[in-house]
Amino acid sequence: MARRRKIVRPADPLDIARRRAAAREAARDPATWGIDATALDLPANAAVERAARTRRQDVFDLFRARGKLSPDALEAVRRLQADIAVLHRTHAGGSAFAPRIDRSRRPDGFTDARLRAGGRIEAVLALSGAATGRVIVALCEEEAVHGRSGDWRETVARETGERLPDGQGAILRLACENLAGAYATLDRISRR
Repeated sequence: MARRRKIVRPADPLDIARRRAAAREAARDPATWGIDATALDLPANAAVERAARTRRQDVFDLFRARGKLSPDALEAVRRLQADIAVLHRTHAGGSAFAPRIDRSRRPDGFTDARLRAGGRIEAVLALSGAATGRVIVALCEEEAVHGRSGDWRETVARETGERLPDGQGAILRLACENLAGAYATLDRISRR
């Protein structure tokens, strides 16, 4: 008796296109690149430690590491930085020229997210006070919007007029704690 041959059907072009699009997207994402094993095996790289995720430290990390900033204050600054990043993000982002296969954005989703972020920023800064808002926003926008962290002492001096190093540190710590208190108040109000 003869064996039946398995019928091989051609692949669906839509599935092929989706797989290729996913592969291109993964190739563009630095998180998927990994570490070059041949480079790590070189004697010059013997002391290299592998890190799962890295982030540039800023002045707020420095203050927290020195015990000068509470965890709540650092979390409040990170919340504000995230909202500022959403507020200033462009619609296309990095994938403006990416091929689209059955994937489209809601036309109002991007604007709504920015409006909500702007509303949260406005509400928390109103609760934290004008001086706190000026200092914190100036420090956060430099990194979130411009992609660079400037000299925090220069920024505090420009925004407040304080020239003494100890005074600048105290102003920054107070501004962060005021921001944490404003977020706590805003969270209590939103739960009601």
